[in-house]
Amino acid sequence: MQLQAVDVVEDISPEEFYQKYVKTRIPVKLKNYSKNWQAREKWTYSFLKEIAGDHKVKLHGAWQDNEPTQIVMPPVKETTFGEYLDMLENDVKSDLRIFLFNLFKLEPSLLDDFGFPPIMDGYLEDYPYMFFGCAGSDVRLHYDIDLSNVFITQFGGTKRITLFDQNQTKYLYKLPFTTHSAADLGNIDYEKYPALKLASGWQTDLLPGETLFMPSGIWHYIQYIDGSFSLSLRTLNPSRMGKLQGAYNVFVIRKLDEYFNKFYKNSWSDYKLKKAIERTNEIIDSRSAEFKD
Repeated sequence: MQLQAVDVVEDISPEEFYQKYVKTRIPVKLKNYSKNWQAREKWTYSFLKEIAGDHKVKLHGAWQDNEPTQIVMPPVKETTFGEYLDMLENDVKSDLRIFLFNLFKLEPSLLDDFGFPPIMDGYLEDYPYMFFGCAGSDVRLHYDIDLSNVFITQFGGTKRITLFDQNQTKYLYKLPFTTHSAADLGNIDYEKYPALKLASGWQTDLLPGETLFMPSGIWHYIQYIDGSFSLSLRTLNPSRMGKLQGAYNVFVIRKLDEYFNKFYKNSWSDYKLKKAIERTNEIIDSRSAEFKD
């Protein structure tokens, strides 16, 4: 696997940003995207515990403990938000995460602490989401099903993010009817998934105050080096075809997968894993010399 550093920029005009990163679907780390946000200084663990610590939250565990081809992850625990934030602040090693959390419905005043920088049009302003993870937890390799662009701004600790363009999908063991990979990048089994050796992408450590732009359709695997959290702002895919494909993924492909999971259970999971490996084995057969030690 060949990984290069992600570009880093301080400031960039919307036109240059579009031409250099959006149009080419290349990720970039933006140092000053959130420079005018009160949240950068205000959103400490103490502040969040004070304003929202009594809310009950559902926590999700290790994705590897879930059925390996099942995308929906049921929660494994419920606690107060304050108790969970204590775990993050103290870097407690755990798989527990909160994802796609709209804290702003519970505490609308937090919406005043950030804005939508005019680096791009088309923000989905009604859908700001937060993601929280304990030290040592991770997020399986996938790309976002709606094919939106994502600006993810980091708070409280460090995340390591590994990314791959869509043109690398043939090496990533994509599960049919999903936008997820069968492979575990946190513990790579090259004997089971040898085509991963051919994949090339990017890797970066996202630090507090930094923002990573993840273009539409980019594969990403996330490791929580420390307990931390992030704010995710999304923009619509700029192309009409991209919007249509994102809608098709959400309303057709995902529904089909849910239906087959419900009625065929293990046999459907076995089929998806088998097909993911078979399809990628075709790549291996055509490039077998590259797998020799």
